[in-house]
Amino acid sequence: MHSPKKSLFALLFSLFFFSLFASKSNAYLSTHKKWIIDEHTNQRSKLVCGNWAGHLRPMIPEGLDKQPLKDIVSELVDHNFNCVRLTYAIYMWTRYSNENVNDALVELDVPEVIEGIYKNNPQVLGMNHIQVFEAVVNELGRQNVKVLLDNHVSEPKWCCQDDDENGFFFDRHFDPQEWILGLSLAAKHFSRNTAVVAQSLRNELHGPRQNEADWYKYMSQAAMAIHKENPNVLVLISGLNFDTELQFLKRKPLNINIGNKLVYETHLYSWAGIGTLKLKDIWIKQPLNRICALSIRGLDSRAGFLTMGENAAPLIFTEFGFDQTGVSIQDNRFLTCLQTYLAGRDMDWGLWAFQGGYYVRGGDVHVDETFGVLNSDWNHLRYPNFTDKFQLLQMKIQDPTSKAGNANIMYYPLSGQCTKVNQKNELELGTCEKNPHNRWIHNSGSQIILNGTNKCLKSSGEGLPVTVSDDCKSKNNSWRQVSLSKLHLATFDDKSGKTLCLNKDPNSSTIVASKCICITDDSQCLDDPQSQWFQLVPTNV
Repeated sequence: MHSPKKSLFALLFSLFFFSLFASKSNAYLSTHKKWIIDEHTNQRSKLVCGNWAGHLRPMIPEGLDKQPLKDIVSELVDHNFNCVRLTYAIYMWTRYSNENVNDALVELDVPEVIEGIYKNNPQVLGMNHIQVFEAVVNELGRQNVKVLLDNHVSEPKWCCQDDDENGFFFDRHFDPQEWILGLSLAAKHFSRNTAVVAQSLRNELHGPRQNEADWYKYMSQAAMAIHKENPNVLVLISGLNFDTELQFLKRKPLNINIGNKLVYETHLYSWAGIGTLKLKDIWIKQPLNRICALSIRGLDSRAGFLTMGENAAPLIFTEFGFDQTGVSIQDNRFLTCLQTYLAGRDMDWGLWAFQGGYYVRGGDVHVDETFGVLNSDWNHLRYPNFTDKFQLLQMKIQDPTSKAGNANIMYYPLSGQCTKVNQKNELELGTCEKNPHNRWIHNSGSQIILNGTNKCLKSSGEGLPVTVSDDCKSKNNSWRQVSLSKLHLATFDDKSGKTLCLNKDPNSSTIVASKCICITDDSQCLDDPQSQWFQLVPTNV
């Protein structure tokens, strides 16, 4: 076990060094209808966030015992995240602000954690909790990563259970005034740090005390308190029932004046569906097209409506996730469906989680996070296909300030890739990065035309590669969306008299026309249709 060995002078110098290199290039953000805008460029700024936990004991961001801070942030950047949702506990600000990190770790009796921090980030042992958070925020800013400060809990612990006494106003660990004080202290502390561009009110409100009257009262007070201390940051408003429900705002909008800084957030996981979608194994035991369609309809009804109409506001999907070991069929199917929602609306989002594990969780030391982007050593991807799977979601594909024409990306969410035309004029999967061979126009005559050409998508028959052709007059060139999910692109085959759907060839990247899978709403049809899911995603970028 090590004690802090840096002198006070060395500690102060390290804090000065961290603050000196806080990013000056991050610009503050504001809102314009449903979009988040960079105030410096007046262009859209899409937030692609990784959740980085710091709300559990010892109340410092996870992983500092695994890798140097600079290297951890570099992993974020290397994997195309431009934002971190950095979680913290209210009590860190209101009760433990001056507690020394080494002392906190000694109290937890975790010598292996102390050893790891001493090896990788020794200066941390001489800091208090808030100084560590500041060092992390400054390093994120130095590498041009934006920070969304997220109040996850009040008492530092894992979140969330309905009986954790941490879930709603007047729970044992949720005094409204102490909560607002903590939010205000955080806002004031980072008010001059341009890396911090947003601050949330609370992660997932939950528990038996939930009620709309207190929600309106205290969420309004908290939003105004943050805005008073730091008028530059976006203020994120979460809903009820683990942040899955905001539909009460249809009846009574939130009436607060914080200018163009108001943003909403929502969450969803495979096990946390809406209504009957919470049933166990629903993504396996029910037709997938049906469940996906109902989930998307539920998302729009409970939260997505906020981005529509005259009073549209931004909505960030600040939490979703999946078991990145790949073993959960339920998680995998849920994710592929959710990708179509995020891509079709080009939403800002935050993936749970970035961290590869935890110092301490539930009394255990060095607990692995199977939902983590990084492995338990914090130096490699846990999910080998992550880069392909998330490539389109990490791109900005819609921009209200763009002068480019409208087109579509043909998205294949199962792998995360997009279709393109190869040298044989055949359709195949490849990168989603823009090139002359992967943007499409779906015209009023139902042809799908390669953008900038007169060539249209054509089926040559069942089991054969789909091509682009100058002959656009036959029925084989007419495509429509079918199934409840609207993720099947189908055409009528003159020769066989069958309806055929786009389908990835199982042995190559080629796209062929195949018999459609479960396109009618049949409870007995439980075959997996994901190999036929293709989405026309609008883009103007």
